Amino acid sequence: MRIIHTIIGLLITFIGLALLNITMDAAIRNRMVKVYGMILMCVGVFYLKKMAKLDR
Repeated sequence: MRIIHTIIGLLITFIGLALLNITMDAAIRNRMVKVYGMILMCVGVFYLKKMAKLDR
């Protein structure tokens, strides 16, 4: 179960990092994607921390 939660957390974090690296033509859309990437990255890290504490 711990491995599944680790994979889910890393997947969320990597999707957030991928969104941070995307560059678009429109400035507003580019900023929205960057904000979504930051939010997803934070959620992924929070998920990993939370699951690490639950398994102990």
